Amino acid sequence: MHKDYLRPVWGVEDLVSSLKKSNPELDAAKLEAETAQKKVDSLQQAANTPPVPDPRQGAEVGETGIGGSQGGDETGAELPDKAPLPPEEKLASLDRFWFMDNFGMTGREVTDLLIKTRNNKALDAIQPLLKMEKQAILASFVGVSPSLIYDVPLTDRDYDCLNTNAKRLDLPFRRFVKSWESSDEDGKALALKEWRKTVDEEERLSNRERNILFKCRETLYNRGALNAQTLKTYGVKASPAEISSLIKSHGFLFDIISVGQFSKSQGRGLFYDIRRRDVLLKDSDRFLAGLLENGAIFKMDALLNPRIEIQFNAPTAPWYASALVKELEVSSIEAKGKGLLISGEVAVKAALTKAEPHLNGHSPDAMKMLKAMKGDEDALLVMAYDGMGQDDQIKLLKKHNLSDEDMTGLREMVMSSG
Repeated sequence: MHKDYLRPVWGVEDLVSSLKKSNPELDAAKLEAETAQKKVDSLQQAANTPPVPDPRQGAEVGETGIGGSQGGDETGAELPDKAPLPPEEKLASLDRFWFMDNFGMTGREVTDLLIKTRNNKALDAIQPLLKMEKQAILASFVGVSPSLIYDVPLTDRDYDCLNTNAKRLDLPFRRFVKSWESSDEDGKALALKEWRKTVDEEERLSNRERNILFKCRETLYNRGALNAQTLKTYGVKASPAEISSLIKSHGFLFDIISVGQFSKSQGRGLFYDIRRRDVLLKDSDRFLAGLLENGAIFKMDALLNPRIEIQFNAPTAPWYASALVKELEVSSIEAKGKGLLISGEVAVKAALTKAEPHLNGHSPDAMKMLKAMKGDEDALLVMAYDGMGQDDQIKLLKKHNLSDEDMTGLREMVMSSG
């Protein structure tokens, strides 16, 4: 039978000491405790040491960190007395990574450590430093005042997230601040709720998912509205289904929005873009085809003036109307009601001609209108008939000496011809 024996350890006089010294788990725990205590002691010393002013900057904390000194005035001359600086003017002494640079931990981690060790004295003493670092974080965002620290109930987690993901959260955070500053109490509560959702969603993303969304945003910024399938062809390393899913759940973090529901023939149905007022349409042919084949209404009045009513219920509709006017070089495209309106022969023909390479026959009316705009008199007659009331339809049939059966046959012939 195999037996384990305790082996003697030099310098150990009793069994208990021997067990403690030979137990690696106890050794590791002891080392961890000693390391934590050293950090606490360092923080305690830092907290008890008043920052040394820099006469060149008027800063309260030297460049070497808390308790560190630049050596002061070597001649021993006394520094002039100064009134305390407001928080905004102290930022030169503390940047937004101060705790990480000096202690290898974030301000939140330092706080957690002091709470766990019940070092309330050090915890109270570092509060001014934590506040100054938070002000530096706020000041790093364009248009955001450091004094916001007194008004908005941001948590330590919020500040850590802003510091770590400043680039990705820049637009959502500045939008939140603007909404907060311009709202009543109910509006502030709603803005804070939306911001909290943003932080929660941001922390759930993996690095790979962040890279996918970042690439989507970059591509949309450079090329304008695209669907998931086209985003993949432009180098987004994910399937169209995953791209659509990520944009739906986290696109708002990267300022990506849906700009319309289109037919399945146009990829995965939705086109995306980023929030902007100056809309870019580099793939306007696909964009228009998606609009026209997804429930657009094609009409021809009694004077044979064509119009297309497009479903586009989005706040960005006026921007896209302006972009289409520029792209097609026409004037009669506008945002109206819950959609876009294209009216007049010139604009309707330009839109249909642009979209023609990507029309897949999912909208018979689009094909009929296209033929009518190209001079097909039978298609023009059918479009006019289909857009009239019953009384006007009877008059049109009599004018052209046609029966209901003749019109049905004419419609079928128009649709079957190439």
